[in-house]
Amino acid sequence: MIENNQQQYLENEENLYLYERKVVAPEETLLLKDIHDLSYKELSGSYGFLYIHTIKGVRAYMVREHPGAWMKAVLACI
Repeated sequence: MIENNQQQYLENEENLYLYERKVVAPEETLLLKDIHDLSYKELSGSYGFLYIHTIKGVRAYMVREHPGAWMKAVLACI
C-alpha cells in the first residue's frame, strides 16, 4: 500500500490448524491424504517459508517461527 508517497507493509497474522484428517489454512482446507511432503526455507532471522506439497501443487506460507514441531506432527499423520 502507498500512503503519503511511502510504501507501507501490512501484516496479517493467521494460523494453520492441524486436525485428525486435515490442515485448515486461512483460504483452504487441505486433506492429509492429499499432502505428500513438507519443507521449510529460512529467509532471514525473522521469517521463513513453510511449503506444503500436495497433489494440487505446492502451497507456501510465510512464517515467523521455525515450524519444525508442527511439521513433525503433520508428517506423523500422513
